[in-house]
Amino acid sequence: MNSMRILLTKLATHPLALLLLFITVFFGAPYLRGATLQILSFALVSILFTQSINVLTGMAGQISLGHAAFFGIGAYGSAIIAKTFGLNLFLTIPVAAVVSSLIAYLLSYPAGRVKEVYLAMMTLGFGQIFLEVAREWTDLTGGVMGLSGVPSAGLGTLIILGHKFSTTDYFRVLLLITSCSMIFIRNFSQSRLGRSLFVMHYSELAAGSVGIARRQTKQLAYALSGLLAGVSGGFYAHLVGYLGPESFAISRSIEVLVVAIVGGLWSSAGQVISAVFFTFLPEQLQLFAEYQFIAYGLILTFTLILFKQGIGGLLFLPSRFIRQTWLTSARQQSQATTTNSQTNEPQFLKIQTAPADISVQAITMRFGGLVALNAVSLDIQAGHITALVGPNGSGKSTLVNIIAGVFPPTGGKVVLQDIDVTAQPDVAMAKRGVVRTFQDPRLVPHFTVRENIMLGAHAKMRYTWLEAGLSMPRVRLQEAKALEQCNEILQLLDIEAVADQAVESLPYGYRRMTELGRALLAQPKIILLDEPAAGLSDVEMTRLAEILVKLKHLGITVLLIEHHMDFLTGLVDEVIVLDSGSIIFKGDMLGMRQDPEVIAAYLGDDEVQHA
Repeated sequence: MNSMRILLTKLATHPLALLLLFITVFFGAPYLRGATLQILSFALVSILFTQSINVLTGMAGQISLGHAAFFGIGAYGSAIIAKTFGLNLFLTIPVAAVVSSLIAYLLSYPAGRVKEVYLAMMTLGFGQIFLEVAREWTDLTGGVMGLSGVPSAGLGTLIILGHKFSTTDYFRVLLLITSCSMIFIRNFSQSRLGRSLFVMHYSELAAGSVGIARRQTKQLAYALSGLLAGVSGGFYAHLVGYLGPESFAISRSIEVLVVAIVGGLWSSAGQVISAVFFTFLPEQLQLFAEYQFIAYGLILTFTLILFKQGIGGLLFLPSRFIRQTWLTSARQQSQATTTNSQTNEPQFLKIQTAPADISVQAITMRFGGLVALNAVSLDIQAGHITALVGPNGSGKSTLVNIIAGVFPPTGGKVVLQDIDVTAQPDVAMAKRGVVRTFQDPRLVPHFTVRENIMLGAHAKMRYTWLEAGLSMPRVRLQEAKALEQCNEILQLLDIEAVADQAVESLPYGYRRMTELGRALLAQPKIILLDEPAAGLSDVEMTRLAEILVKLKHLGITVLLIEHHMDFLTGLVDEVIVLDSGSIIFKGDMLGMRQDPEVIAAYLGDDEVQHA
C-alpha cells in the first residue's frame, strides 16, 4: 500500500505528469459530450471553491459556516456588472473577486476576536445576512425570483470580444484558471506565509513568539480565501446563467466543508478527487434527490471514522511545506559553507554588537485579587545564563510571559538595552530579539522537524503573498538562505537524522529540540526557556547543557525556568529564586543551596542533604 502511495504522490506532484494531464484534458475537451463538459465545469468550480475553504479552515484553522456568502458575492457581483455595463467575464470576475476579498478582510476583524464554536456561529450569521440581502434586495439581485439573463456559456449567450464562447471554450478557460490557482496555492503553502497559517492553527502563542503577527495573518487568510471563493462564484454565475438566493444558503457552505474534509485538508490532490466525486454524485442520485444530503452525511461519517485524513491521506503521502528544489540547493550550499567545525557553532547566530541585557523594574502582576508578582526587580546580565527557580505558583512563568510580551504588567516596567519595552506585544519583542520556548512544546504536529524550525525564520524574510504565490526570485533566495541556516541549527542540535520526519511521530526529546531550533532560527539576542530539561533523559540533558554553553559563547543571553537542580549546577552564571511572587535569593548555585530562606521555601531537607 505504501509503495502505491509513493507512486501516486510522485504522479500527483511531478510537473511533467501534471502538464501531460492538463494538455490531455485541454485538447481532449472538444471530443467530450456537452453534458459531460458541463459537469466537469461544475467540478472545476467546486475545486476552486474547495481551495478557498482549505486556505481558511484547513490551513488557518478558521471555521466558516457561511462561506457560501463569499461565493455568492463573486457570483452576483460578476453577473450584475456584466448585465449592467456589458463587460466580459475577464473584467467582471476579477472585480467581483476583489470585492469578495475585501469583505472577507473586513470580516476578519470581528472574527479574529472569537474562536471555535463562537467563530462558527459568527460566520453562520454572516452567511444568513448575505442570504437575506439577496432575497430582499429585489432591484439588485432579483430577490426570490432570482437574477436571470446572466451571460452564460451553457446558454450560448456569453460573448467575449465578438466571439461566442462555447461550452468547450468556457471549460478551457476555467481549466486554465483552476490550474493556475492550484499552482498559486501550492507555492503559497510552501512559503513562510503558508507555514505561518498552520502555526496559527495550532498555537497563536507560538506564532507570536517568533514574530508572526496574529491579526495580519488571519486577515491574509480571510482575504485570500474570499478572493478564491469570489473567483469560483463568478465562474459559476456565467456557467448557469441564472442566480437564485437559495444557491448560496448554508447548505452550500456545509457542502464545501464536506468536500474539503473528505478530500483531506492540506491535500490538494485529495480535494480534487473529492470535488469531482461530489459533482458527479448528484447525477447518479437523481432518482433519490431528496436523500442527497443523507448520502453526504454518511460519506463524511465513514471518512472521519475510517481515514481521518480523507482521500488524500489514504492515497497520497502527506503534503510538504518546503519546496524540494530549494531544500536540495540549501543542502549543497551548506556543504560548501565554512562553519566552525571545532565548535559546531552556527556563525549567523553570533551577536555582532554588544550582547543584550534586560532589566525588570518593580514589576507587579495581579489577576483579580491574586498577586502573582509583587514589585519584582532584577537585572538579567548580557551574555550570561540565568536561572529562574522556585516552587510551583511562585510567579516564574508569569514573569517570563511579561518579559516576552504575552501580557502587560499591572505595574512596573521592562527595559531592554536602555529602551522601555513595557507592554509591547510578543510579536514586537520577538522582532527585538526576545524569543521564547514553552513548558509544553507548541509545534505543528504534521510538520516535519525542519518545517517546524523554519517557522522561526518568518520575521527575517521579506516578501508578499503575491510574490509567494508566483514563486518570485526574491522568495527563492530568502527561502534558500533560511534553509541553509536551518541546516546549521539541525547540526548544532544533532537532530539531522530526523529532520524530515513529522514531529508527532518522534519522542519527546526531539520535540524539545525542535522547539529550541525554531527559537534559534529567529536569531534571538535573548532566549527565554520554560522548563527546557523537563522530560529529557540524562544524555539529552547533557546535550542541552552543551548547546546552552555554545549559545553563551555566541553572545546570546539565556534566561531559563528550571526545577532540575543537577542540570543547573555548573551551567548557570546566576540563579534567582522566586516564592509567592517575590524574590528571596539572587546569587550562585552554591549560595542558593545554603540559603535558609530558600531551603525553607523550596529546596527542603532532602535537597540540602543531596548538596
